[in-house]
Amino acid sequence: MTRQEKGLWATVIVLTACVLGMGGWMLFSGGFSQEASPPWKTGSQPVASIQDRAITEDEWVDELKKRYGREMLMTMLNRHAVALEAKAKGIDVTTAEVETEIEVMSRSYGSKERFLSEMEDQLGITESELKTETTYRLLLEKIATSDVHIEEQQIDSYLEQYPDQFRPKKQLNLSMIEVASEDEAERVMDRLENGEDFADLAAQVSLDEYTREDGGQIGLVEEDDPFLPPELLEAALSLEPGDIAGPISLTDTYAIVYVRDIIEPQAPSEESIRKAVRKQLALEQSVSLTELERQLREKYEARISAGTVTL
Repeated sequence: MTRQEKGLWATVIVLTACVLGMGGWMLFSGGFSQEASPPWKTGSQPVASIQDRAITEDEWVDELKKRYGREMLMTMLNRHAVALEAKAKGIDVTTAEVETEIEVMSRSYGSKERFLSEMEDQLGITESELKTETTYRLLLEKIATSDVHIEEQQIDSYLEQYPDQFRPKKQLNLSMIEVASEDEAERVMDRLENGEDFADLAAQVSLDEYTREDGGQIGLVEEDDPFLPPELLEAALSLEPGDIAGPISLTDTYAIVYVRDIIEPQAPSEESIRKAVRKQLALEQSVSLTELERQLREKYEARISAGTVTL
């Protein structure tokens, strides 16, 4: 998984997690009934202040409703509708299935621990939140594909057409220092050989604004990452963990690359590959998950009280 693919996946997760984590009990603690929660009164309890200006609880909740109210309600309605459909069809998701799915997601990060740590450190998503969202997605996928049949020959054909799709790719944890000239790069190499810290030097001299403040840290990239300069990647692939190489000539600048770590993901089993292909082909033949959610809300007569938010 490239950095960009990770970003896309992370965005999907974090958007849902943000909606779930906004505090639905605070916004809709009385459920869907207007009678369950009395209206806020003027001058309700302050929750924050700046100088002599208090921000009251009703102001806070009103702003949360405006910004996140629709997403929260839709999430709650979707969860209820999917649960009803799963019960009607006798479909469930086991703890083992959730753990397996998270293991699959973790492969591109080298380990489950690294994956969970990155989700929490960078996105604020806990393991519990990730399991909740994964359970819901698996349940929705099972409902979507429950009436789709995939032949073994279809799986064979797909694997013949895309033989490398499930081949695990080497991951490199890289840092970089980018400078204007070869002479400057040589001076940086001399300073590194004399024991200066790579991250400190990157912060001082690197031209790359995206990595400079992180000590030159690029992060985990795949061996064929299309977004890194090929010269840089080629040099990094020739190194061992802990090695530094340079100067590396780029288009208009020069670079020094530091290979912090190399991860060789474990290859999935033949059984798990065929299972993944079966699900992928079934999902391609089924209605989209977003459309399925809409259909289930309609089937189970989801309604939002007038004046709350609009569907």
